[in-house]
Amino acid sequence: MNERDAQRLAKIDEKMEQMKAQRQDILAKERRRQHRERTHRLIQIGALSEKYFDVKGMVPSDYEAFLKSLLSVDNIVENIATFRKLNE
Repeated sequence: MNERDAQRLAKIDEKMEQMKAQRQDILAKERRRQHRERTHRLIQIGALSEKYFDVKGMVPSDYEAFLKSLLSVDNIVENIATFRKLNE
């Protein structure tokens, strides 16, 4: 291989490394965006739960037991499944 070809390959390798770094940056940015959206959604859901179930000050383990008790109410599981299907 001559020197010119070696230089061309070196440039291509450099560009490939740059593109790889750009790809990683884009993927990291998307992961951060998804994480922010999930955090925001969880905060909103928690706030609505606190508002409508009046569970201010309840510890998470007690709140989980409360939610499980709601699921044992007749037809609630079916109602939740129906609501989810309607909102897909």
